Amino acid sequence: MAEAKGYAAILMFGGPGSGKGTQGVVLGQMPNLVHLAMGDIFRGLDKTSDIGKEFLSYSTKGQLCPDELTVRVFCHHVDGEIEKGDIRPDYHTLILDGIPRTPTQVELLASVIDVKRIIHLVMEDRDALIARLIGRAKKSGRPDDADRSVIENRIEVYERETRPVLDAYPAKLIGRVNGDQPPLAVLSDVAKCMADCVSPNI
Repeated sequence: MAEAKGYAAILMFGGPGSGKGTQGVVLGQMPNLVHLAMGDIFRGLDKTSDIGKEFLSYSTKGQLCPDELTVRVFCHHVDGEIEKGDIRPDYHTLILDGIPRTPTQVELLASVIDVKRIIHLVMEDRDALIARLIGRAKKSGRPDDADRSVIENRIEVYERETRPVLDAYPAKLIGRVNGDQPPLAVLSDVAKCMADCVSPNI
Protein backbone atom coordinates (compact mmCIF):
# COMPACT_ATOMS: atom_id res chain seq x y z
CA MET A 1 0.00 0.00 0.00
CA ALA A 2 1.11 3.55 -0.61
CA GLU A 3 2.84 5.38 2.18
CA ALA A 4 0.80 7.89 4.15
CA LYS A 5 1.44 10.85 1.89
CA GLY A 6 -1.93 12.51 2.11
CA TYR A 7 -2.52 13.17 -1.58
CA ALA A 8 -4.74 16.23 -2.07
CA ALA A 9 -8.10 14.94 -3.31
CA ILE A 10 -11.57 16.07 -4.32
CA LEU A 11 -14.28 13.42 -4.18
CA MET A 12 -17.01 13.24 -6.81
CA PHE A 13 -20.36 11.81 -5.73
CA GLY A 14 -23.43 11.48 -7.87
CA GLY A 15 -26.01 8.85 -8.70
CA PRO A 16 -26.52 7.14 -12.04
CA GLY A 17 -27.03 9.75 -14.76
CA SER A 18 -25.93 12.70 -12.62
CA GLY A 19 -23.07 13.55 -14.96
CA LYS A 20 -20.38 12.73 -12.43
CA GLY A 21 -18.20 10.92 -14.97
CA THR A 22 -18.56 13.68 -17.55
CA GLN A 23 -17.62 16.38 -15.04
CA GLY A 24 -14.65 14.36 -13.79
CA VAL A 25 -13.26 13.87 -17.30
CA VAL A 26 -13.56 17.59 -18.08
CA LEU A 27 -11.93 18.61 -14.80
CA GLY A 28 -9.11 16.16 -15.44
CA GLN A 29 -8.09 18.24 -18.46
CA MET A 30 -6.89 21.02 -16.17
CA PRO A 31 -3.08 21.01 -15.79
CA ASN A 32 -3.01 20.50 -12.02
CA LEU A 33 -5.93 18.06 -11.75
CA VAL A 34 -5.91 14.30 -12.35
CA HIS A 35 -9.20 12.42 -12.78
CA LEU A 36 -9.12 8.87 -11.42
CA ALA A 37 -12.22 6.69 -11.91
CA MET A 38 -12.06 3.49 -9.88
CA GLY A 39 -13.92 1.56 -12.58
CA ASP A 40 -11.26 2.51 -15.13
CA ILE A 41 -8.50 1.54 -12.69
CA PHE A 42 -10.03 -1.92 -12.21
CA ARG A 43 -10.43 -2.40 -15.96
CA GLY A 44 -6.85 -1.29 -16.58
CA LEU A 45 -5.30 -3.77 -14.16
CA ASP A 46 -2.67 -6.11 -15.53
CA LYS A 47 -4.62 -9.34 -15.11
CA THR A 48 -1.37 -11.35 -15.07
CA SER A 49 0.04 -9.45 -12.08
CA ASP A 50 -0.43 -10.70 -8.53
CA ILE A 51 -2.86 -7.91 -7.65
CA GLY A 52 -4.66 -8.39 -10.98
CA LYS A 53 -5.13 -12.09 -10.31
CA GLU A 54 -6.39 -11.30 -6.81
CA PHE A 55 -8.97 -8.92 -8.29
CA LEU A 56 -10.02 -11.51 -10.89
CA SER A 57 -10.63 -14.08 -8.15
CA TYR A 58 -13.59 -11.92 -7.12
CA SER A 59 -14.73 -10.28 -10.35
CA THR A 60 -14.95 -13.50 -12.35
CA LYS A 61 -17.33 -14.88 -9.73
CA GLY A 62 -19.49 -11.77 -9.86
CA GLN A 63 -18.41 -10.80 -6.36
CA LEU A 64 -17.69 -7.27 -5.17
CA CYS A 65 -14.05 -6.46 -4.64
CA PRO A 66 -13.37 -6.29 -0.87
CA ASP A 67 -12.67 -2.87 0.60
CA GLU A 68 -9.09 -3.65 1.55
CA LEU A 69 -8.25 -4.91 -1.92
CA THR A 70 -10.01 -1.97 -3.56
CA VAL A 71 -7.85 0.45 -1.61
CA ARG A 72 -4.70 -1.56 -2.41
CA VAL A 73 -5.54 -1.48 -6.12
CA PHE A 74 -6.08 2.29 -5.91
CA CYS A 75 -2.79 2.88 -4.11
CA HIS A 76 -0.96 0.55 -6.50
CA HIS A 77 -2.27 2.57 -9.44
CA VAL A 78 -1.41 5.95 -7.90
CA ASP A 79 2.10 4.77 -7.01
CA GLY A 80 2.57 3.63 -10.61
CA GLU A 81 1.42 7.00 -11.96
CA ILE A 82 3.83 8.77 -9.63
CA GLU A 83 6.70 6.55 -10.76
CA LYS A 84 5.88 7.43 -14.39
CA GLY A 85 5.76 11.11 -13.53
CA ASP A 86 2.09 11.43 -14.51
CA ILE A 87 1.15 12.40 -10.95
CA ARG A 88 3.19 14.80 -8.85
CA PRO A 89 1.88 14.82 -5.26
CA ASP A 90 3.26 18.30 -4.64
CA TYR A 91 1.42 19.68 -7.69
CA HIS A 92 -1.64 17.62 -8.59
CA THR A 93 -5.01 17.34 -6.89
CA LEU A 94 -6.76 14.02 -7.50
CA ILE A 95 -10.38 14.03 -8.68
CA LEU A 96 -11.68 10.71 -7.36
CA ASP A 97 -14.71 9.00 -8.88
CA GLY A 98 -15.97 5.74 -7.37
CA ILE A 99 -13.73 5.67 -4.31
CA PRO A 100 -14.30 5.67 -1.39
CA ARG A 101 -17.59 3.81 -1.73
CA THR A 102 -17.98 2.51 1.85
CA PRO A 103 -17.24 3.80 5.38
CA THR A 104 -14.52 1.14 5.64
CA GLN A 105 -12.80 2.53 2.55
CA VAL A 106 -13.03 6.00 4.11
CA GLU A 107 -11.10 4.69 7.12
CA LEU A 108 -8.53 2.83 5.01
CA LEU A 109 -7.88 5.94 2.92
CA ALA A 110 -7.72 8.37 5.85
CA SER A 111 -3.91 8.47 5.85
CA VAL A 112 -3.59 8.20 2.07
CA ILE A 113 -5.74 11.06 0.79
CA ASP A 114 -6.31 14.55 2.14
CA VAL A 115 -9.90 15.34 1.17
CA LYS A 116 -10.17 19.02 0.30
CA ARG A 117 -13.76 19.02 -0.97
CA ILE A 118 -16.62 16.66 -1.78
CA ILE A 119 -18.75 17.49 -4.82
CA HIS A 120 -22.22 15.96 -4.46
CA LEU A 121 -24.19 16.13 -7.71
CA VAL A 122 -27.85 15.97 -6.73
CA MET A 123 -30.67 15.16 -9.16
CA GLU A 124 -33.95 16.27 -7.58
CA ASP A 125 -36.10 15.57 -10.66
CA ARG A 126 -36.21 11.78 -10.60
CA ASP A 127 -38.46 11.50 -13.65
CA ALA A 128 -36.01 13.56 -15.73
CA LEU A 129 -33.13 11.45 -14.41
CA ILE A 130 -34.85 8.19 -15.33
CA ALA A 131 -35.69 9.54 -18.79
CA ARG A 132 -32.03 10.50 -19.27
CA LEU A 133 -30.84 7.03 -18.24
CA ILE A 134 -33.37 5.27 -20.48
CA GLY A 135 -32.24 7.38 -23.43
CA ARG A 136 -28.61 6.65 -22.67
CA ALA A 137 -29.25 2.90 -22.40
CA LYS A 138 -31.04 2.82 -25.75
CA LYS A 139 -28.19 4.66 -27.45
CA SER A 140 -25.65 2.25 -25.98
CA GLY A 141 -27.63 -0.78 -27.17
CA ARG A 142 -28.23 -2.10 -23.64
CA PRO A 143 -32.03 -2.45 -23.46
CA ASP A 144 -31.92 -4.16 -20.05
CA ASP A 145 -30.60 -0.90 -18.58
CA ALA A 146 -33.59 0.93 -20.07
CA ASP A 147 -36.06 -0.81 -17.75
CA ARG A 148 -37.52 1.74 -15.32
CA SER A 149 -37.62 -0.68 -12.37
CA VAL A 150 -33.95 -1.58 -12.90
CA ILE A 151 -33.01 2.09 -13.02
CA GLU A 152 -35.02 2.93 -9.90
CA ASN A 153 -33.29 0.08 -8.06
CA ARG A 154 -29.87 1.40 -9.12
CA ILE A 155 -30.77 4.85 -7.80
CA GLU A 156 -32.03 3.45 -4.51
CA VAL A 157 -28.92 1.31 -4.05
CA TYR A 158 -26.72 4.33 -4.74
CA GLU A 159 -28.60 6.51 -2.25
CA ARG A 160 -28.49 3.80 0.39
CA GLU A 161 -24.76 3.15 -0.04
CA THR A 162 -23.67 6.75 -0.48
CA ARG A 163 -25.26 8.36 2.55
CA PRO A 164 -23.00 6.56 5.09
CA VAL A 165 -19.92 7.64 3.11
CA LEU A 166 -20.97 11.29 3.04
CA ASP A 167 -21.81 11.13 6.74
CA ALA A 168 -18.24 9.98 7.43
CA TYR A 169 -16.89 13.41 6.40
CA PRO A 170 -17.44 16.85 7.95
CA ALA A 171 -20.47 18.58 6.43
CA LYS A 172 -18.36 21.68 5.71
CA LEU A 173 -16.44 19.70 3.05
CA ILE A 174 -19.56 18.83 1.06
CA GLY A 175 -20.69 21.06 -1.77
CA ARG A 176 -24.13 20.26 -3.21
CA VAL A 177 -24.47 20.94 -6.92
CA ASN A 178 -27.73 20.80 -8.86
CA GLY A 179 -27.17 18.07 -11.44
CA ASP A 180 -30.47 18.83 -13.21
CA GLN A 181 -28.83 21.77 -14.98
CA PRO A 182 -27.20 21.69 -18.43
CA PRO A 183 -23.62 20.28 -18.30
CA LEU A 184 -21.90 23.68 -18.62
CA ALA A 185 -23.96 25.13 -15.77
CA VAL A 186 -23.09 22.11 -13.63
CA LEU A 187 -19.41 22.55 -14.51
CA SER A 188 -19.57 26.22 -13.50
CA ASP A 189 -21.04 25.36 -10.09
CA VAL A 190 -18.55 22.53 -9.58
CA ALA A 191 -15.67 24.88 -10.39
CA LYS A 192 -16.95 27.41 -7.85
CA CYS A 193 -17.07 24.69 -5.18
CA MET A 194 -13.48 23.75 -5.93
CA ALA A 195 -11.95 27.19 -6.48
CA ASP A 196 -10.67 27.72 -2.95
CA CYS A 197 -9.22 24.24 -2.46
CA VAL A 198 -7.09 23.72 -5.59
CA SER A 199 -3.63 25.17 -5.97
CA PRO A 200 -3.63 28.13 -8.41
CA ASN A 201 -0.18 27.13 -9.63
CA ILE A 202 -0.69 25.63 -13.09
